[in-house]
Amino acid sequence: MRRPNLDDLPELPVLPGGYLLREYQEGDETPLADLLALTFEDASWTPEKVRSTFIDAPDVEKMMVIAYRGVPIATASARLLPKLYPNSGYVHYVAADPEHKGQRLGYIVTLAALHEFLGLGCQDAVLETDDFRSPAIKTYLHLGFAPEHRHETHPQRWAAIHQRLFGTQ
Repeated sequence: MRRPNLDDLPELPVLPGGYLLREYQEGDETPLADLLALTFEDASWTPEKVRSTFIDAPDVEKMMVIAYRGVPIATASARLLPKLYPNSGYVHYVAADPEHKGQRLGYIVTLAALHEFLGLGCQDAVLETDDFRSPAIKTYLHLGFAPEHRHETHPQRWAAIHQRLFGTQ
């Protein structure tokens, strides 16, 4: 998916009480590993994997976190992959704890990454997701991302996604 420009980003909304949008901090690795394991149903997430994938990765500019009472419960990273996506920001690993559903955390943390890209001088933003991640896809569409057909199966897959989400193609 691609958001074709970053010049018309909405402002970041105010979070409800107890929630704080911030950058990654030392000590976040374990709760972030737990969050990513839960969200992506992948038990291979460890504090070490969080560090190597995000913190020590040279292409990750910033890891945004929403914490609730000090504990990370949502995240998205601002990544740059200039050889694959020149002048674009790459939204990397969006995750939000389902226990906090309804707080728009995925929207807010992704929007924070988009604002980071704007500050870095990126012209647009891209992301990759799975067909079955309906809530995430709705969020990305709401944020101005549009499908990008890079494979011959994409038009049919996106038609099925639109049918599932909106009852239309």
